[in-house]
Amino acid sequence: MRLRPEQLEMHLQRSTLSPIYFVSGDEPLQKLECIDQIRIAGRAQGYDERLVFNVDKSFDWDSINQATGNLSLFSNRRIIELRMVSPKPGKEGGRVLLEYAEQLDEDNLLIISSEKMDKSVQNTKWFKAVEKVSAVIQVWPINPAQLPGWIQSRVQAKQKRLSLDAARLIAQRVEGNLLAAKQEIEKLVLLVDKDDIDIEDVINAVADSSRFDVFDMIESAFLGNSDRTLMMLNGLKNEGTEPMALFGALMWEFRRLCTIAHQHESGTSLDRLFNSYRIWDQKKRPMNAVLKRHSSKSLDQLLNYCAAIDKNLKSSQKLQAWDQFNTLLLAIAGINTTKFQHV
Repeated sequence: MRLRPEQLEMHLQRSTLSPIYFVSGDEPLQKLECIDQIRIAGRAQGYDERLVFNVDKSFDWDSINQATGNLSLFSNRRIIELRMVSPKPGKEGGRVLLEYAEQLDEDNLLIISSEKMDKSVQNTKWFKAVEKVSAVIQVWPINPAQLPGWIQSRVQAKQKRLSLDAARLIAQRVEGNLLAAKQEIEKLVLLVDKDDIDIEDVINAVADSSRFDVFDMIESAFLGNSDRTLMMLNGLKNEGTEPMALFGALMWEFRRLCTIAHQHESGTSLDRLFNSYRIWDQKKRPMNAVLKRHSSKSLDQLLNYCAAIDKNLKSSQKLQAWDQFNTLLLAIAGINTTKFQHV
């Protein structure tokens, strides 16, 4: 079954889940959102455990067989995420995927992700076997002419309306980067307290947010500027920024950082990753700085700490999150990270 990204939500609502989902493409935002939708639907249907495999040159494909064959003490159903940078798994990987497709286990939900596939991949024996029992979602970049409409639809999903001129201005600012467009939309919805948003609102929101901007604060932490980062965090708190909104923006950037770190350590060059994730020249310096400071292992430790923040935000301890933001941002900036080793 072939699905477009915009068809996936309805498929997940109306259909029994496919045993395998294969999401491919070079546009990271749509790809990540598709995977998130599938994961949420899987959890709603009782797939409580999650196993993640990052495929690199030294990946042991037999670990997939071991994972699917071992029963968990905590869950009978699991989501298995197979993250392949290249859609070409090689001879051994192709054999394992072919066997998996021919011997499906209803207790496992497999989500495969990769970069864009070409015809040579789609003609392989293993892919044809997988395609017969899976939903294949290929994501494509949004072209410049489509981007204003895409931005308007994203704003509408947040129960607001955006004028076409305002959408065109945002599209011009983000230069085709959907990740940046998503961030602009989140800032706009947070700052503009009315249902109909026009171009003046966008201009004013940009000016307002320049004082203590959430994304500038994150960039400052990436650069290791701890004093400026904490000053901006306090400014956001004093302005009455909603902690959950701040956390959402922070986690978006941080998860992307973790993914890039893992893929870089697996052998993918930073130039290729920056191109894939639409990280333009002005954003490369903070990303390079934080990647020099942190390994994928230390970032995973911080990601575990983020889970504790998320738990507090969803409980009566919501205000404690500000202190946790302080600690997390300092750690990202390179200060006192040892306390996270046992989180």
